[in-house]
Amino acid sequence: MTAQELAERLYRMFKSIPGFTEEEAAEIVEDAMEEHGYAPSDGVPKDRIRMVLLYAQIQTAWQIAFSVAHYFRYTDGEESVDKSMVSENYRKLAKDLQAEYDREVGKAYGNNYRIMRRIDRPHTTPPTGESGRRPWR
Repeated sequence: MTAQELAERLYRMFKSIPGFTEEEAAEIVEDAMEEHGYAPSDGVPKDRIRMVLLYAQIQTAWQIAFSVAHYFRYTDGEESVDKSMVSENYRKLAKDLQAEYDREVGKAYGNNYRIMRRIDRPHTTPPTGESGRRPWR
């Protein structure tokens, strides 16, 4: 899939956000492609499209959260306006997208998390709290 097609998909997702333009979507997609090792002129393989698009969505959500961080709460008698939680909602969205992105990266590259043995202490085990010196809390 080309950068232009990815940018169109990203723009369709966020087009209801005031001030979000197709040019911004294209820039974010190009950055996401470069972050994953693809040139903007190249295409993204089918099995990596979701990962690149999720990364672009995360960056977009953070960008929007930063741009609306100055929103406020205002009360005047009977009228009130509360936009103070808009930024918080976009930050939550970005964190949810980040968790989804991490799962996608795990599927693509494998989850190879291991705790390596200490070279300087080859015959030790992790503390169990039962050393006898003092109770483990």
